[in-house]
Amino acid sequence: MYKVLLADDEHLDLEGMRTFIPWSELGMEVVGAVSNGFSACELMERQTVDILVTDVNMPHMSGLELARRAMDRKPDVRVGFVSGHQDFHYVKQALSLKACSYVLKPMDDDELVASLRQITLELEYEAHRKRTEEQYLKMMQALEAQESGKPEDARGRQGEPETSQLRHAPGSSRLIREIVATMQARLHDNLTLKNIAQQFAFSPNYLGHLFKEETGQGFSEMLTELRMKRARELLKDPKVKIYEVAGQVGYRYMPYFSRQFKETFGMTPMEFRKRE
Repeated sequence: MYKVLLADDEHLDLEGMRTFIPWSELGMEVVGAVSNGFSACELMERQTVDILVTDVNMPHMSGLELARRAMDRKPDVRVGFVSGHQDFHYVKQALSLKACSYVLKPMDDDELVASLRQITLELEYEAHRKRTEEQYLKMMQALEAQESGKPEDARGRQGEPETSQLRHAPGSSRLIREIVATMQARLHDNLTLKNIAQQFAFSPNYLGHLFKEETGQGFSEMLTELRMKRARELLKDPKVKIYEVAGQVGYRYMPYFSRQFKETFGMTPMEFRKRE
């Protein structure tokens, strides 16, 4: 569970957050509820904190200063502010600290819960990303050790995805290349992000984010590009009927295939074939 530290000099607000927010349902555990910044700092020295929820305006040490100290100690800590101040000065400073949320008092529990859910999603995304990177690095190290001194495997060359966006995307990984190769092999299927995510043991949301970040394209956009390129190649063979081409690249409805082809290449499949 994610460790949460609450800091608020107003006792009723502090107890309200600790008591009425469904922490366990959110996958969180309150490890401390303190009334000032110094006590919060002392607790953070002894206890790992993933999420800090703090009042902005506390005596002696403001919530803004507390957030700065928390981030200095643990750069990936997530911070949510609660405040009775709608003053833009406070909001601007909170934004400069990359705060995850800024909830005004009197607090709406639903608003705070929604912001905490968003923080949970961000933390899960980062954790999954780190695990994926670690697995990728381990896999690459193992492959390098195994293939050291050997000629490049011909199968690997043939299976390399042929999308320029992927080849030039910074940090594009073997994982993404394997996913794109799988897409190329299954263009005839009713392919969705959900079933690809299931095959590679990821959540669709996470894989969608990762795919976009690595390739610069959304999954559907990439899938359409791959299908259209394959269709163009198949149409060069006059022995293959146009409806067969459509089926081989995953389209069961000819008018939709024709429309998609024209949007991509500026001509219908029939016009393309005649020109060839």
